[in-house]
Amino acid sequence: MRSRLPPEYSVPDDPDHGKMDAAFIRTCLGIRTPPGETPLPMPVAVRRAHYDMARSLSLLGAMGPNGMDPTQLATVVALALRDPEMEIPKRTAEQPEKAREPKQIALENGQKVVVYWRGKDHPGHYLHIKDGELTVLVNGDERRFRPNLVRLPTENEFPEVAENINQPAEVA
Repeated sequence: MRSRLPPEYSVPDDPDHGKMDAAFIRTCLGIRTPPGETPLPMPVAVRRAHYDMARSLSLLGAMGPNGMDPTQLATVVALALRDPEMEIPKRTAEQPEKAREPKQIALENGQKVVVYWRGKDHPGHYLHIKDGELTVLVNGDERRFRPNLVRLPTENEFPEVAENINQPAEVA
């Protein structure tokens, strides 16, 4: 007998509060969403399995404040995949499977850039590119980043950082 899944039930997906069950499930199913794009709808079989697991864990007092742990989420995915109605959504033409190619920007050695790292933007200086990754000097350490994590700074962003580390500093 199937559980009564409330029609409005959705798998938690709130990274600001640590509840990222939907993101982990999308990773397991191979339907991750590129940054800035709308996630594909969660299959009904997954929502049903998550609801059943969450309800059972709640009754047992075993639900953590940040949602389910990885073992519980793996169980949800396994149960959903056994459901005969399970269909993994596919991207349509307006939802490309691959992330869009990052815009090509001309960078010169030592130029100030902004990298998205550890959940926030950090100033750095571009050094070189190797094997498709940019090497950037961040907080005195050379680090390699994918091109989609590096961008040019906006006007007056990180004004305390030199525009180019290879040019002499101007004395005021």
